[in-house]
Amino acid sequence: MGTQRQGFEITGTDLKFIAVITMLIDHIAVGIVANMVRTGIEPFSFIQTIDLYRLMRNIGRMAFPIYCFMLVEGFIHTRNVKKYALRLLFIAVISEIPFDLVSSDTFFTLEYNNVLWELLLGLIVLYAIAEIDKKQLTNKRTYFFRCSVVLIGMAIAYFTNLDYGEGGICCIAVMYTYVINGKDKLDRLIAFALGVVILILLSGATEAWAFLMLIPMYYYEGNRGLDNKALRLFFYLFYPVHLLVLALIANLLIS
Repeated sequence: MGTQRQGFEITGTDLKFIAVITMLIDHIAVGIVANMVRTGIEPFSFIQTIDLYRLMRNIGRMAFPIYCFMLVEGFIHTRNVKKYALRLLFIAVISEIPFDLVSSDTFFTLEYNNVLWELLLGLIVLYAIAEIDKKQLTNKRTYFFRCSVVLIGMAIAYFTNLDYGEGGICCIAVMYTYVINGKDKLDRLIAFALGVVILILLSGATEAWAFLMLIPMYYYEGNRGLDNKALRLFFYLFYPVHLLVLALIANLLIS
């Protein structure tokens, strides 16, 4: 994966920044604007707080499919799946309390679990699919075992109350299936679009807002872009840190 740009291009790093920004907007809505709605605070003359909340949540729908797509790209190109999984596990663990504080207004609960667990489970499903493909089984047996792995992953996501539930795992698997068999930009766009369709079917109609991400995806040529240790650390730690900050701000507003 190269890093040089030719003309206007959006790189993998650019896509991650888009995901970070849209996710932040979504979580501000959940952690702060929702509290304003509950307490009847109306600080804006041009928009009602409830409408602002809905708009921000809709914008937030754009983040998760990008993370799913970049997980697929990361799995395909990583040199060490185990280290990749351990990083996701670490961030999932340290993110759970901040996530619960923002999403459920409680210190810890198993009723709703953060999206890093979803991505980790999705990575495990992709690894299992890749191992099945290596066995060179008949097409019917390969299809059977692939579907079985995906369905098991979806069931685990559902019963463990992961953020996007069974829809997130199916989205990741569908994106991977099309990307790994694809050859060009059109295949990447179709893979992303199919993933969004799965989210709409399994998670709700508001996920259709993610179709807007086909615009930056059109300018994505598969290049990683700027990459260094500091940037990788930022992308990993942003999730738990911004949730913790939002939880502290919400607590100050309530008190």
